[in-house]
Amino acid sequence: MARAADLTVEVAGLKDADGKLLVAVFDSADGFLKQPVRALAANAQSGNVRLVIAGLPAGDYALSVFKDANGNGKLDRNPVGMPIEPYGFSNDAAGSYGPPTYQASRVHVPPAGAATTIHLR
Repeated sequence: MARAADLTVEVAGLKDADGKLLVAVFDSADGFLKQPVRALAANAQSGNVRLVIAGLPAGDYALSVFKDANGNGKLDRNPVGMPIEPYGFSNDAAGSYGPPTYQASRVHVPPAGAATTIHLR
């Protein structure tokens, strides 16, 4: 059984304090962007925001984050499907014509814990 670890996430690139940051944590490629194992929200602020996801079993995870500026609980998109609210993924992974893969976004969290930075686009 894997020991619990903390993952510190710094979200960089916030331009203002409107809305909330919504963070989702995924532990498999099958559930990536569908079934988070953890989700949290934090108030947005200008600059960087540091969050701690406590008590994760040591292992591999991928994270998605977006700034919900209008408070509707979803990532808003334009008519062609491009996000219009700031978003990002762990490892600053970027997809080609869509979101990145779990593998590209995966970060390892050892028993001692880890830290990662996600820059919003």
